[in-house]
Amino acid sequence: MNKTRLERRLRTVREPAPPPDLVRRLERGIPDSFGQPESWWSAGRTRIMTRIGALAGAAALVVWAVVGMVTVGPASVGVAFADVLRPVVQATGEVRAVHMVLHMLTRDGEDFGYVNLDGGTLRPVEVWLEAPGVAGDHGRARIEKADRAFTFDGDESILYLQRSREAYRSVGFDSDLFWPAAWVRHLQHLPAEGVDVLDYAEQDGQGRLLLRARGVAMKPLEPAFFGQFDRETEIVWNLDTDRLQELRLWVDHHGERRLFCELLTIDYLPSLDDALFRPDLPADVRWGGVADSPLPADQIGLGPRAVAQRIFDASIERDRKTLELYVPSPALVDWFLTHSIEVVALGEPFRAGDYPGVYVPYRVEVGWHGVLRYTKEHNVALRDDNPRGRWQLDGGW
Repeated sequence: MNKTRLERRLRTVREPAPPPDLVRRLERGIPDSFGQPESWWSAGRTRIMTRIGALAGAAALVVWAVVGMVTVGPASVGVAFADVLRPVVQATGEVRAVHMVLHMLTRDGEDFGYVNLDGGTLRPVEVWLEAPGVAGDHGRARIEKADRAFTFDGDESILYLQRSREAYRSVGFDSDLFWPAAWVRHLQHLPAEGVDVLDYAEQDGQGRLLLRARGVAMKPLEPAFFGQFDRETEIVWNLDTDRLQELRLWVDHHGERRLFCELLTIDYLPSLDDALFRPDLPADVRWGGVADSPLPADQIGLGPRAVAQRIFDASIERDRKTLELYVPSPALVDWFLTHSIEVVALGEPFRAGDYPGVYVPYRVEVGWHGVLRYTKEHNVALRDDNPRGRWQLDGGW
């Protein structure tokens, strides 16, 4: 859309007309917004927090592109929000470091992006980030909640689980998952289809945008991580500094609107202490990950259903070596060795949502010291996107 067409469209807008400051931004910036790629923020995976599923997920926001009209309140107003947010992205992205405190509807034992629909209270998550390009290509990070801490020193990521005293190493870190400017940038670039802008205003020194977006289709499963839910997002920024000030995320589940995440404080800082990015690990920490040893000949080429069966069989046989080939958690290996898993039914693998692995439905009887304790029915998650291409347990137990 050239300037003449934009001015023609703006002249047709009535009740309410765009604020003067908005018109200036539209006229100044619309041509530059063409050609930007569309992207989708997926929170249902675990990149960190076994990929945060979310906020990991936390900023899966959207804004309409510069084509067409959206409804804001009772009137239909042509507003290029991608352009409106450009100064917010620029100003927020110019900072060197941030410290944030969020409240999230999460629970112990789950990744940061997991939505605890059974939980009644929001729990604190604290984040320290150094800007990408300041301390290396990917910046540096520390993210904590009650049961886990994630650190990235510029080269290596370490996730430490306090309850099981386990740690996991990985290379690199996607800084966009928590970098505030990236949250708003994704809001700019996500496609307009399936997005409803519920409110937009600039008043009392603040800009505010509230919108609703569709989640990822998860059938036959229920959504569990933030990006999988239909959701609403609210961002607030300072009109003088153009920096992000507030963020709130709600999920919709069967018609119930639940607050998943609220940004309580955000401090823009010149630098952060190097010690923040070094993990605090106990002397008896155990490192997670599947064994590097090759598979036995009779297990080469097993599919996910056969691997699930092999894990359950190894529990009954007290076969630690086999369990360590497929189960990355030392604590879970210990659990399988002290319990017996008798398979009642094992279904066919299926895929759901954007999860990179597969789910295998099961119904098992769990015993302990030869005594049946309970029956469990669920879906075990397996994935093979690792250097060895080996199916390994990723959740669902």
